[in-house]
Amino acid sequence: MKEIVIKKIPIGTDIEKLLGKKPLETKSPSYHEYLHAVDLLNKWFKPMAILKECPVEITTGNSILIGGQAYKSKMLKHLFSNNQRVFLYLLTIGEMPADLTQTEKYLANSLKLPIIIAAMQHLKKIVLQEYDLKKIAMVNPGLIPDWSIEANQIIFNTFGNTTKSIGLEITIHSTMRPLYSSSGILFEDLLNYCECQTCPIDACIGREARFVHSA
Repeated sequence: MKEIVIKKIPIGTDIEKLLGKKPLETKSPSYHEYLHAVDLLNKWFKPMAILKECPVEITTGNSILIGGQAYKSKMLKHLFSNNQRVFLYLLTIGEMPADLTQTEKYLANSLKLPIIIAAMQHLKKIVLQEYDLKKIAMVNPGLIPDWSIEANQIIFNTFGNTTKSIGLEITIHSTMRPLYSSSGILFEDLLNYCECQTCPIDACIGREARFVHSA
């Protein structure tokens, strides 16, 4: 169960794709401002991740063992009932530099969420290709009904000191620093599951399906 550290996840430079907007006029001031913001992000922000392949062991009750750690969730047990392995991950795009102008801060802030979503998609693609999976899905602590954000701590503990190699820390409230970071479990999707069905954040630009509480 060796960790894989990925220290260079590419940042996309397609502005319209990142923002999910109609094409900007290439001669417009806004277009050149966003190009500048992407240059900044490529210079200062370094999306990085850690992956760890872990065996799955079904136990009694609503618990499941992943890499020897117990996770209590009826949903996880259902999703992983036919999986022999899953992939724990941590992902971050790092901290924003402190020496940006107000305009640069505004532009960079508007691109941070699209970039972490793009980085997540890239991470999924890596797992699909490296482990020869047919379809991949993801679950995140706090975003499914019976798996609280406190599970972040268990995931962090599984990686040990390796979290420092990508600059990630966890607070006493189980939130992560830097803010634009993600933790969770990637797995081969054998049940046609979509994480968006159990996530209540309607405004998410990465949403691929409607929220269904009982999914």
